[in-house]
Amino acid sequence: MTGTAWPGNAARPNVPGEPTEPHRPWTVLLVCTGNLCRSPLAEHLAAVHFSAVAAAPVFHSAGLLAKRATPMHPHAAALLHGRGVDPTAFRTRPLTEKLVDASDLILGAAREHRSAVVALAPRALRRTFTVREFGRLTSGVRLADLPPGEPRLAGEYLTAAAWRARGAGHAVPASSDNLTDPLEGGREAFEACVRMIDEALSGPMALLARASLVQPAGRASAAG
Repeated sequence: MTGTAWPGNAARPNVPGEPTEPHRPWTVLLVCTGNLCRSPLAEHLAAVHFSAVAAAPVFHSAGLLAKRATPMHPHAAALLHGRGVDPTAFRTRPLTEKLVDASDLILGAAREHRSAVVALAPRALRRTFTVREFGRLTSGVRLADLPPGEPRLAGEYLTAAAWRARGAGHAVPASSDNLTDPLEGGREAFEACVRMIDEALSGPMALLARASLVQPAGRASAAG
């Protein structure tokens, strides 16, 4: 599976605190500057965790200064191809308020992207983090903590847990929350960025995928 954009004519995802639409996919938006390197890498690397999940979350991305309809950077595409992921259909797009509203979790490549998202849509504050920040803030969540079954339920739990941890935690330097921008570097810079994304998102995304494969107790009893 690769990340896909939320259909423009679909219902708007709920904001935390609003009633949930139980059958709508949980949707994650990745944001960087040009939508060429960091956010498309994170979009596709997060999505691969859900290849075995029937009702998989939707991952999509955008950039603060992105042009429309440009392929991702060749180094980024090559690294994804090396992992068996085909990114050829990917095209860049600029960040809009509509994309933020259509997403349940927004992850920026760096703090500047997190700030830009919240400035664009202040109501998204509680569900907007950086990629590395989200990994750090959810590191204490266990599989047993997550509601089983629908990815949306576990995703909402992870998002709420990250928000609570942010409020209770200590300040960390920006370098701990930001993905380094590989745009001006060579392939090694892109490989370093991929490692950062893996370190941040492998934990929460693998956890969410595992929770999505667990059958709720009531449903299991009915099936038996």
